[in-house]
Amino acid sequence: LEEAVELVAKAGILIIIGTSLQVYPAAGLMNFANHSIPVYYIDPKPAPIYNLANDIKIIAATGSEGMKTVRKDLEKLK
Repeated sequence: LEEAVELVAKAGILIIIGTSLQVYPAAGLMNFANHSIPVYYIDPKPAPIYNLANDIKIIAATGSEGMKTVRKDLEKLK
């Protein structure tokens, strides 16, 4: 878990795919993300997310469909 926290803290973008966000400690990893990075949450039935300092884009879709949206967003940043 410590390694996962370090990776999330260093990430330039965080993409969470296919989870109910109910299983801890993994569900709390997003709280270690740098507050300036974008966070994407992709799930057909996304759980509500409270108190996250980051801007989060919730995409109610399957992983493969949601990643198409993420890709389009990231291409705009180039």
